[in-house]
Amino acid sequence: MKAICRGVRILIIFTVLISSSLLSACSFFHSFTVDSLIRPPKLTGENALIEQAFEAAVKTEVLFISPIAGDYRTAFVQFDVDADGEDETLVFYAKKESPSEAHIHLLKFNGENWYSAGDITGNGSEVYSVAFYHFDPDESFEVAVCWTVSDSRRNKTLSLYKLTQEDEISQLSVIQLFDYLILDFDMDGRLELMYLMDNSSDSEQPFKISMIKMDPADGAFHFVCELPLHQSVNLPVQMKYDIRVQRYTLYIDCVNFDGSYMTEILYYDKEQAVFSRIQNEAGTELSELTVRNTQVYCADIDNDRIIEVPMQHVWEGSSVLYPEAETPLPMHVIEYAKRQNNELVPLHISYYYAPDGAFRFRTDEFTDNYIAAYDAAASTLRFSVPDEPEAVLFTVRYIPLAEKEAAFTVEIAEPEVTLFTEQHIKSLFEIL
Repeated sequence: MKAICRGVRILIIFTVLISSSLLSACSFFHSFTVDSLIRPPKLTGENALIEQAFEAAVKTEVLFISPIAGDYRTAFVQFDVDADGEDETLVFYAKKESPSEAHIHLLKFNGENWYSAGDITGNGSEVYSVAFYHFDPDESFEVAVCWTVSDSRRNKTLSLYKLTQEDEISQLSVIQLFDYLILDFDMDGRLELMYLMDNSSDSEQPFKISMIKMDPADGAFHFVCELPLHQSVNLPVQMKYDIRVQRYTLYIDCVNFDGSYMTEILYYDKEQAVFSRIQNEAGTELSELTVRNTQVYCADIDNDRIIEVPMQHVWEGSSVLYPEAETPLPMHVIEYAKRQNNELVPLHISYYYAPDGAFRFRTDEFTDNYIAAYDAAASTLRFSVPDEPEAVLFTVRYIPLAEKEAAFTVEIAEPEVTLFTEQHIKSLFEIL
């Protein structure tokens, strides 16, 4: 999600704490155990004043916590939260003696000096993301901090904070969730918070999406609506959205209990103030048309800001031989489709994904006139025409190299008559 960035400047501090080999989120948090990284080198200028004000207030050794995702990736973030023309500094840290308990420390500037204005204990050991939003009509921002626990990043906690008139950090709401979106779903000029939550206590509806909205009269969040995901969903994986004709559509990729994958396709009806599933003219939910065996998710594959969803179909006459199988099985290909009105319209962009997920092959120029046979044990793909399946036109073999490196070797049976060159064939393969 994109944070509101007016008047923002991120104060980049402590990047010298770690070498380039420790820049990933996992290695950064693991580095907390290294005593030499607890205190950064002394800084100069305004940065030094901020550091001194923080140290004077906390008076103990700390572990600085940088957000894992989002627009802000440093432990010290500057933003004009109260919209008074001066940036505040939010410091995310944990005390050395209690590293699993994250804190937010607030520093303000009085025109001459930085001073401590408050400290609050967070709701996790890691900061997943930080963002700033307008939920109510006043000019100040609410701070949205998404917390995680280091050994369970699947579940998150979203905390919403506001600065009081006394310059203290006040917690407005705490929500346990998997994922969330903050958007003006009903397009009335004020934001809503939509979140995906674990409802596992209800075996018939283990997951659901809910929406809340702040009432400016009392400054509190109130329930708007909710919708359970399909009962078949075992785990939501990711959530995306697009907007067309003044309507938000959600795409939630899920893993089902039977091991298949599906994309829930929902829209927000602003007149009825509810989320609903989209059905086509035949009365079939679009979500049901996206069930697939391949681990591939929805994406904006043509960069038009509209989400495309994967749909699975059989490549007639083609097959896959698995090491444990005595006979070949049908070959499935994934074709991306765009939602048009209440239908999913294929874009004629399709791929065959190798069973081990190592590579994919673009199939859309082959499926009408050719067939393929993939030997999973030998990582070999053979192509022929439907009338002569035993007469192989060309063979492609996948050869894994070091790490994620790989190569493809191409053997063309009759180079003088084939319509495909080795270079073109290789261009259709992509390492994943």
